[in-house]
Amino acid sequence: IIDKRNAMLSNYEVLALLREMDEKQREQAKIDPNVKFAESLKTIQFEVIQNLSSQQSPSSTQTPEQIEATLTNLKRYNLTKSEKLQLINLRPQSIADLELIIEDCEDRFEMDTLREMIYIIGSKLPMPGQVVRRLESGTESLDDESMTFIHYP
Repeated sequence: IIDKRNAMLSNYEVLALLREMDEKQREQAKIDPNVKFAESLKTIQFEVIQNLSSQQSPSSTQTPEQIEATLTNLKRYNLTKSEKLQLINLRPQSIADLELIIEDCEDRFEMDTLREMIYIIGSKLPMPGQVVRRLESGTESLDDESMTFIHYP
């Protein structure tokens, strides 16, 4: 982060930062038991960590490598920074989800391109226990039981 006041962070990065801060605060408290931290800050940290660590949050299972691979594969679509950030944070699972995230989605992208994006997001930022399968019909589905990808040319 070059300018901390002007950075857009993914939920994963916020979670990692807050966990790091929490650990440093614990270490400081071990060294000096009299050290005090603002109670409101500790409450906010705790609640945000709990929220972003929950099973409903994509950030709880993401890794820096997955995020980087996803962003690398999405470069060709000329998405804005905020669109890419929302794709990482929300991990859309359908074209309808993409249409809510991407501005002027219908005008900018064809249906096949949106299917490609869903496939990229689903394969690079997988949800635990679910795999995106690309079928010959060009549709995607989430499958809890399958552990293989089906690709079409």
